[in-house]
Amino acid sequence: MIKARKDNMFKIKTTILIALFIITGIKASAQHTPYTPISNRVFTPFIINPAIAGSKDFMAIDLAATIQGDDLSQLLSSNSRIAKRGPRYFGAPVGKSFTSIGVGGALFNDHSGPSRNIGVSAAASYHIPLNDKNISFVSAGLAVKGIYNIIDSVPDLGVPGKESIIPNLDAGIYLYSHNLYAGVSATNLLGSLIDSADMALYNIPVSRQYFFLAGYKLVLSRSLNIVLEPSLIINLDDSLKFGSNESYNPMLKLYMDAFCLGAYLHDYNNLTFFFQYKFPKLYIGTLIDFPRDVPFYKRDLTVEIAAGINFGGVTKTSGSRYHW
Repeated sequence: MIKARKDNMFKIKTTILIALFIITGIKASAQHTPYTPISNRVFTPFIINPAIAGSKDFMAIDLAATIQGDDLSQLLSSNSRIAKRGPRYFGAPVGKSFTSIGVGGALFNDHSGPSRNIGVSAAASYHIPLNDKNISFVSAGLAVKGIYNIIDSVPDLGVPGKESIIPNLDAGIYLYSHNLYAGVSATNLLGSLIDSADMALYNIPVSRQYFFLAGYKLVLSRSLNIVLEPSLIINLDDSLKFGSNESYNPMLKLYMDAFCLGAYLHDYNNLTFFFQYKFPKLYIGTLIDFPRDVPFYKRDLTVEIAAGINFGGVTKTSGSRYHW
């Protein structure tokens, strides 16, 4: 009887979580999400919160490419916690301990219309354990980045070409354990240093972005390694041109051993589906973004392809032989 009661409670909790996810999704359909590469939120979240860098027990290298019509973008990133001892400083093998310092970096190229951004970023984070078993942490992170912005001339509109270098800073705080996480971050903190006249003429993408991220991993079956992960991203866009915009973006992931299926609602009515398959050291993934209010054949779809490799062993806190 006790087991049956626990099973009933488990089903009730699962139902409540899914219901909250759906209700939040309905609310999100009336909101606006500013431009941010979707893959950053799905595959490489440390790009939007530098405090996440080094939160896993391995070194990750990720490569993502995005195609939307004639627009292209590529991202190469890596992050890791620095090990205390052993033959490697990054991604220590099983049994090795770590310092409190995480590091990360990224190279990106974004080509959209007459504008192109080529950038580099470097992040550092500091992780503080919240208990003696080192299974819960709070971290703070800072990222420095520079963007080389190239805008082609548009003679028909009387807009001359221009090249500029845009420095910026990101900062964040992250609380996490093996099944629960939450964080707040701000990107493009130096956005207001760009001349407002240039902003009006060239629409340089330097608006501040504020993110709140929270999620929970609910184990549905330990024997089959099935985990349900509902999460929510709240995004504020402090754009100098359009004013402040707020959006609620729910995400749902279902892990089935080496497979991961997910859906993500964002940007008014855009619905994203993604898939990942993970080997013990490698993963491949794809993402397709559908506009819900426009037939897909009348609008360019966003397609992203991602791949990554993980260095280092899995510790007892990972919860799986795969690096989820």
